[in-house]
Amino acid sequence: MALVALAGVGAVLAVLLALAGNAATSSGRWPGPVDGLRQNPWLWVAALMVASVVAAGAAVWIQERPSAGRDDPPPPPLEAVPGWFVDRAQTGEVVAAVCRRGGRAVGITTSLWGAGGFGKTTLATAVCAHRRVRRRFRSRVYPVTVGREVRGRAAVAAKVAEVTRFITGDATEFDDPDLAGRHLGRLLDQRPAILLVLDDVWEEEQLAPFVHGGRRCVRLVTTRNPALLPSGARRIPVDQMSLAQARAVLTWELPPLPGAVIDGLLQVTGRWALLLRLTNRLIAEQIAAGADPAACAEQIMRRLREHGPVAVDGPATAWDLDDPRLRNQAARASIEAATTLLPPGGADRFSELGIFAEDEPVPISVIALLWQATGGLSEDQTRLLCRKLEHLSLLALDPQGGGRVSLHDVIRDYLREAVGPVGLTDINGRLVDAVATTLPSATPLTTASPDPEHAWWQLDDSYLLDHLIGHLLAAGRTTCAEAAAGDLRWVETRLAQRGPTAPWSDLTCIPTPSAIALARSLAQTAHLLTPTTPPHALVAVLHNRLDTYPHWRPQVAARRQNPALRPCLANRWPVPDSPHPALHRTLTGHTGTVRSVAISPDGTWLATTGSDATVRIWDRASATCTATLTGHTSPVTSMTIAPNGAWLATGSGDGTVRVWDRATRRCTATLTGHTSPVTSMTIAPNGAWLATGSGDGTVRVWDRATRRCTATLTGHTGWVTSMTIAPDGTWVATIGSDGGTVRVWDRISGVCITTSIGHIGTVALMAISPDGTWLAATGYRDTTVRIWDRASGTCTATLTGHTGSVESVAISPDGTWLATASGDATVRIWDRAPGTCTATLTGHTGSVESVAISPDEI
Repeated sequence: MALVALAGVGAVLAVLLALAGNAATSSGRWPGPVDGLRQNPWLWVAALMVASVVAAGAAVWIQERPSAGRDDPPPPPLEAVPGWFVDRAQTGEVVAAVCRRGGRAVGITTSLWGAGGFGKTTLATAVCAHRRVRRRFRSRVYPVTVGREVRGRAAVAAKVAEVTRFITGDATEFDDPDLAGRHLGRLLDQRPAILLVLDDVWEEEQLAPFVHGGRRCVRLVTTRNPALLPSGARRIPVDQMSLAQARAVLTWELPPLPGAVIDGLLQVTGRWALLLRLTNRLIAEQIAAGADPAACAEQIMRRLREHGPVAVDGPATAWDLDDPRLRNQAARASIEAATTLLPPGGADRFSELGIFAEDEPVPISVIALLWQATGGLSEDQTRLLCRKLEHLSLLALDPQGGGRVSLHDVIRDYLREAVGPVGLTDINGRLVDAVATTLPSATPLTTASPDPEHAWWQLDDSYLLDHLIGHLLAAGRTTCAEAAAGDLRWVETRLAQRGPTAPWSDLTCIPTPSAIALARSLAQTAHLLTPTTPPHALVAVLHNRLDTYPHWRPQVAARRQNPALRPCLANRWPVPDSPHPALHRTLTGHTGTVRSVAISPDGTWLATTGSDATVRIWDRASATCTATLTGHTSPVTSMTIAPNGAWLATGSGDGTVRVWDRATRRCTATLTGHTSPVTSMTIAPNGAWLATGSGDGTVRVWDRATRRCTATLTGHTGWVTSMTIAPDGTWVATIGSDGGTVRVWDRISGVCITTSIGHIGTVALMAISPDGTWLAATGYRDTTVRIWDRASGTCTATLTGHTGSVESVAISPDGTWLATASGDATVRIWDRAPGTCTATLTGHTGSVESVAISPDEI
């Protein structure tokens, strides 16, 4: 409608502008007010031209403004800033940074590595509530807590999917964090300006998926590890408070205290925001009980001196916040001082909260189950104790949704250390036993399945569904955890609740071969378990896919007998795209044909190129895409990785070669000169230069340091299809499509020193001996292998015996023998000197297309 209105206004302005133009070149009176155009024509021409330009610009702006987002879930309500919050200089810095046009990432960090409790999260809350920020982002501010326990690709992918649903409502699932992050980035690209607050980020793998795309999205990151912030991010450290700020937090809502006592408390707390708040609440609680303000403040100061870090360094010395040992001692002294005000048994109940997941609001109803089992507390008594703990600032209490509590990670760390490993195991066991009493008993779906004992899938609390497996494992009940996570009914529940990454991540946490196998099959089919219409059809898809796996098939058959799940879709024949048992993971991301693949020298990562003009780098262990290199404007046709793995080179259909730094993921050079697609390339053993071959029939040698072409080798009359460099780097051998030729070139002079012709048709494969004195080659559909002397260019031996085409050639590390694989289903081992076959390996029933020799020749 806005575009239609602007089009109408533009039409009117065009008519008036035409009239004014006519008036500027003619005379005569016009009727009514329109005569004003005739009397001042040039003034009206100028004014109407400006108005037309403005209207056209407005139309373009409305047309290009992001159209998506209108049906998104509403942004979360504004979180209230605590009354005790003291505005710090960093507040204005952060506000200015996130509101700056073109800003992409801002980090609230600490210069003390790994330190918490300085107020980063509270500062971020204040920034989100700032009027300028709300106006800049039109209240589209989304706070997300990451936390230390979101680790591993499954957990990170699930967190990205959660954020995607939180902001956009899109429920698409990925088991790859990078793919999930890129999907979120594409959705954010289509939306207006958004402030995404990523609170408490610990690892680079947690942040990496969230920095893709979203050109109108500003990321505000709070972290203890500033090194993980993306390049170009504004870093704003928040450490020790100033004296004035610390005094304001310490004395908030307290009656006047003696100056000496305040100074002493500032010293023993180190002006650490967390301890200042704890000390303030401790004094306030005692005053509320009738204690003298000055006396109780002095008593608390003495206690912190006796048990805190000042006791170590001496009362006259300000303790060092940069020392983790002293920070831990200070936190312990302050927390223990606060717990003395709890009712009998309150300190024990408080310590039990350390078993719950970090940075996760825990329902009071779940805490009540635990405290009923450990201390006999009712739910009402549980709520009263939680309220008392909140008054002491030992936890945060949110009354919404039945009430939830959250622990600061510094306090949680203290509680877990105080309880100890044995205590944590026992308390987790008490919790899962208490939860089990609320559920009916259950039997396994099949006689071969582990017994879950209880119907864990009937839990309706999201916290317990998300963390039950973790609590079972923490209780030392691995068998029970495997029985629950490996039950198809649990998988169905988690799939409906959180998507396919949830049941997969549950199984990946369990260190047993059976759980690993179950998780692997879920990972292989996760890309097919996206939301369906109607939603309940997703269970049918799940059963249909898992029915192809022997370890899931009995459970699927048992579930299909459930009348509530009928009618059902059953497989009469194996599904055509059933994954091979050897398949570990399907790497998806390329949007076109994958043209080439290369493995790094250390085997930890690999790279792929595609017709979508991208290069993707994958982590081998996790099977995740760690980088997507873009810049080519045509399909990437060839690739090679440097011997040290630090960089790689790629060739494109547009004739360009790009050199990429693997660490920074940036293109460091673009080499131009070829006039046809780059079809092959290789890097010298020392990494100082590389050679590229092209459809234009030339081979170009490039100096990596100067990025210049040092030689152009001409002679091939067809495409250069393959090449390799001598072990000492003095010469290059190339294969062309010009009638079965192998050419050997001197690298310095660029002169072709050998041309070998001897195969019928095109030479297809070539291998060079370790000492570089000879090479072995075979032709396309040729049954022979010819050995060529590199210096003379003569054929010294022809290896015959295969009855099918030779598909692969490999030379031993010492150069005394070689192996060939053939379409006749045999592998032959040859002695190089006489050129005779010393062994024929049989057993394959089809074409043998590849052969490799181990480095130790065993």
